[in-house]
This record gives sequence, C-alpha cells and structure tokens, in this order.
Amino acid sequence: MSADTRPTSPSRFAAALKDLSVSMLHLKVLEIRNSIAHLQYSNDQLQPFAQGTAIALGQAKANANLEPDQDCVDAIRENEMVIERMAERIAMVRAEIEARGMSWSEFRSTEEVETEAKSKKAMIQSENQNQQHGSDGQRSEETQRVHSAWSDGTFQTGTIRNGELLMNSISRSSQTQRSTGTSGGGLNDEGLRRATEERMRDLSTGEEGGLHL
Repeated sequence: MSADTRPTSPSRFAAALKDLSVSMLHLKVLEIRNSIAHLQYSNDQLQPFAQGTAIALGQAKANANLEPDQDCVDAIRENEMVIERMAERIAMVRAEIEARGMSWSEFRSTEEVETEAKSKKAMIQSENQNQQHGSDGQRSEETQRVHSAWSDGTFQTGTIRNGELLMNSISRSSQTQRSTGTSGGGLNDEGLRRATEERMRDLSTGEEGGLHL
C-alpha cells in the first residue's frame, strides 16, 4: 500500500477535527456513516458467496462447485476492518464534540435513537414487573396476617332483618373450639344473639325512640 492510499492515523484525524466547525463535524459524521452503510451492504451481498451457498454469475449450475469463495471471504474481512476504523473515527468526533461542551444527542443516528428507546422501554417494563410482583407479595402477606379474632369467633359480623339479628356463619373449627371451651371464655353464639336481641328491643322501646350507644 502506497503512502498516498494509507489511511490517516487516528492521531492525525483527531488533530484535524479541532479545526472543523460544528457544521463540518456534522457532515463528517454523515460521511462516515454513509461509508459504513455501503460497506455493510457490500458484505451482505458477498456473504452467500463467501459461505458457498450461492453461484457466481455465468457459472453453469450443473458444473457449479458450491465452495466458499476465498476472494469474497477476504473482501468481507477487509470491509470489516475498514468499518471498525470508521467506528473509531465517529468515537473521536464524539469526543471532540463533548470536549467543546456540546451534547452528542443531535449527532446520533436513527439506529442509536431506536436502540436507546428500546433499552429504556425494556428497563421500564422490568421495573413495572418487579413492582407488580412486590405488590402481590405484600397483599398476600397482609392477607395471611389477618388477626385470628376474625376466624375464632371472637369477632363476628351479621345483618338485621325485620328486627332480628342474623349472624354470619364462622368456620367449623371455631365452632368446635367454642363448644369445647377452648375459645378463651365469653358468650357463645346463642348467648351473644340473645343479648343483642334484648339490647335491640330495649332500644326500640326507649322513650326517646333513638339509638343510644
């Protein structure tokens, strides 16, 4: 390779950037990205021949020997090396832009913007799932921590229909505990019902006709 065709060294390229205006840096980034796109397209076209899955034009299919084309393999490798150097140059332009106190956001490519958006979306979805799992676990734990007084018959709920108090049913184990005297004392269902009915009758026949607490 002659001196005229030898690629510019990274140090010389970085030094040359300092003399360019912001608009020229924009153009340089676009130029580099355009070159990368052409090289990537070329590699995509060469790939089937490099893998030996395609036949070159003018070659009869009957006589075709499907083997990797070494020339295509070498061309792809060389293109990849050039793409890598160009990516390094874009990184140098970014370093120059940020060294001038400006943001790289307006220099980003469409692919970079889309990749960043997908990454943020995936992160948000992951955080939402973690929060949902945490909320479900907390609700389950709170349900398990319900005081035993609501299940052993200490506290009961009911409704008043036609002046009669109807108590809601409780678990059979709670009824067994109360019948065997293991509920810790107090009125049983029948005694509680009678006491409540007497209290309701006293309230309904009071002189002021209102409820007294």
